[in-house]
Amino acid sequence: MEKNEDELIVGGYRFGTVADAETARMEQKKIANVEQHLDYHKPQNVLLVYNKAIDNRVFLTPLGMSYLHRMQQQMVKCGVPKEKIKPIPMYATFSNKTENNSSIRRSVTSRGTKVEFKGRFITSVCVNLLLAAALTAMLILSFVSDVPTIVNYRTAVENEYSEWEQELSDREQAVREAERMLEMSQ
Repeated sequence: MEKNEDELIVGGYRFGTVADAETARMEQKKIANVEQHLDYHKPQNVLLVYNKAIDNRVFLTPLGMSYLHRMQQQMVKCGVPKEKIKPIPMYATFSNKTENNSSIRRSVTSRGTKVEFKGRFITSVCVNLLLAAALTAMLILSFVSDVPTIVNYRTAVENEYSEWEQELSDREQAVREAERMLEMSQ
């Protein structure tokens, strides 16, 4: 069992799985390779390697993160402006650990989340009122408008057909009267 435990320890860190420990060992080799070829007296080169390592997600374990942090400190010492140095991205989440820790929970709640909630509530109420007003305006327009809508479409179509029927009846009546007048004149 002690041999198995030694497989999990790399660079002073105890990893949860052998795969994570192997990843850390690979990162140790990468760090050694970079250390061997990188000239820390040229901050432009250090910044270039640092940015490439972050962009390509070269380092994922605490070993790699601590190495990136050392690179940050070295660049600051060499005079690289802090604005040019990207922050180290953390690819792991720690929220499941903080939810169980009551002191962290109290700290998070004391930061003013109530104010944020109050602002969101007010915004939500305003948006809901605007949407209700828009809906009311649309309904009023649909009932007042002469253009047929889905609400009064059937009535509009029936009225249109009845007007056509009346118009046809009037024309037929006029044609019949004209025929009678022709027959009488012949």
